[in-house]
Formats: sequence, structure tokens, C-alpha cells
Amino acid sequence: MARRGAASHRPRVLVVDDDPATVGAVAAALGEADIEIATAYRADAAIARFSAERPDAAIVGMRLPDARGLSLVSRLRARSDLPIVVLSDGREESVVAAIAAGASDVISLPVRPLELVARVRLALRREAAPPVPTADESFDGLRVDVGRREATVGGLPVALTPIELELLAVMVARRGDVVDHRTLLRAGWPDATDVDPETLRSHLGHLNAKLIAAGHPGLRNVRGNGYALRVLGSPPA
Repeated sequence: MARRGAASHRPRVLVVDDDPATVGAVAAALGEADIEIATAYRADAAIARFSAERPDAAIVGMRLPDARGLSLVSRLRARSDLPIVVLSDGREESVVAAIAAGASDVISLPVRPLELVARVRLALRREAAPPVPTADESFDGLRVDVGRREATVGGLPVALTPIELELLAVMVARRGDVVDHRTLLRAGWPDATDVDPETLRSHLGHLNAKLIAAGHPGLRNVRGNGYALRVLGSPPA
């Protein structure tokens, strides 16, 4: 299947901000440049649309009703390498914080349409986003519905905490590949700057136990690199 953003496809950008006027200005500028738009005004809605619609890039405002904009940037970055452009107030500390959270670029408000389009196109050229899981993605007997905040193994529900679900969603997105510790920390604690590694290990231990209890072989720890999902048929650990 051809990836969105290839030469035969119009790129799609997810625009997230709590201000309808800002979203409208960004959508109008990108629409004039023949770029498809998906919009969201809340972080949870943005994650669901991101997972369901496979955008080629995201534009995120600093403030959202249910989360900090930079928290959403961290959650998106943990799931994918897609370009993320942050709309900022222009202060140096805001720009630095956005880059630290995983932003590819930062644009100062108010939006200047020609600059916005140029920067988005540059970001799309620099970073080709890999496939992103759908809102109801399955991998090797495991299914995670990001929008509904549900996970199942073999069709049976698995009760996970919010952090466990975020960690699992990232690993499903990588489809068995190793996910490094930094990416897992961004997924589980997007607002935190200093999380004890033992806290991550503890949550992954609980997640592993729940997966095994549900009939999945669980997680594998690749020492010094990160964690990944075991494939069905391998012995649980």
C-alpha cells in the first residue's frame, strides 16, 4: 500500500488547537496549498484522529482544554516519527520546550500563511512518517483501540491503567520492533521531565503480567535498548 504523502497523494495534516479562529486560519492556508486537513480541539480527540486517519504531519497549539499542547506533542512523538509543528507565542523558553518535547519545527503566532505552508512542506520533505496504527489496530492476537481506551487479547478485554494502555499502544504501533526507553517514557509520562527508570520497569512488569494472564506471551526486555512485544508461540517471561 502506498504511504500517504507519496507523489500520488495529497498530504494530510492534523491541526490541533483550542482556538477555532487559529484552526480556521491554519486550515485555510493549507487548503489553499492543496493539503488535506483533519482538525481536533482536544488532546484525546487528536490522538484518536491521529490513529484513525494516518496523517502525514501534525500542527499543535500550546494550549488545549484537556492537556498541555506539549504533552500531546510527546504522546504523538512516542507513536510516530511524523513531522510535528508547534504553534508558539514566540518566547525563547516556549520554543526550547517545544523542541524538547519532540517538535520538528516551531512557528510563532499569529499565523502567516505563506510561512506556514513553506514550513509544513519542508517538514514533510525532511521526515517521511512511517505507517501509524489505526484506532482499532491488531497485531498478533493483540488489539488496542486508542479512541475507546480498550485493549483485548484474542477478543477478551484486558483491564489496563491509562499509563499501561499508552505504553502498549506505542509497542503495538511498532509491531514487534524494540521501543527504546526514552520513547516509552514520553508515552507514559508526557508531562514529566525526570521519571525514575524503576517506575517504567514497574509499569511494564504489571503490563507484562496482565498480557500473560490473558494468554499473550507478553513483553521482551532487550537489555540496554528497550522493550518489544513477544510474538505468539514464544515462551512468556
